[in-house]
Amino acid sequence: MEFPGYDKVNVSWEELSGLIDTDAWKTALANQKGVYLITDSSNGKKYVGSATGENMLWGRWKEYIANGNGGNIELKNLDFSYIQKNFRYSILEIYKSTTDDDAILERESWWKELLMTRQFGYNKK
Repeated sequence: MEFPGYDKVNVSWEELSGLIDTDAWKTALANQKGVYLITDSSNGKKYVGSATGENMLWGRWKEYIANGNGGNIELKNLDFSYIQKNFRYSILEIYKSTTDDDAILERESWWKELLMTRQFGYNKK
């Protein structure tokens, strides 16, 4: 599957696991920082995260495919099989690799506030 464009990414865990290592997806995501949204399709809870480190969005999402939780505290409380069955991944905003990390973290915080993911979702802070 070709990469659909950042504004059209909305894939299940299963779909993402099959796409993440394709050349199109790696090329598109490995050089982009961003803010992303994970949605639990069984209860509507959301998690907002950001990707600024090595391999940026691609590297961050590879972690979710590997263990389901990406090291996030609230997501660690869920069974990996539950995540594989119910989670969907989408991109809220993308940024050039040269964008300052603090700017991205500010946008991540904005989305958490806007979507109320600290109160009603999987974001702890």
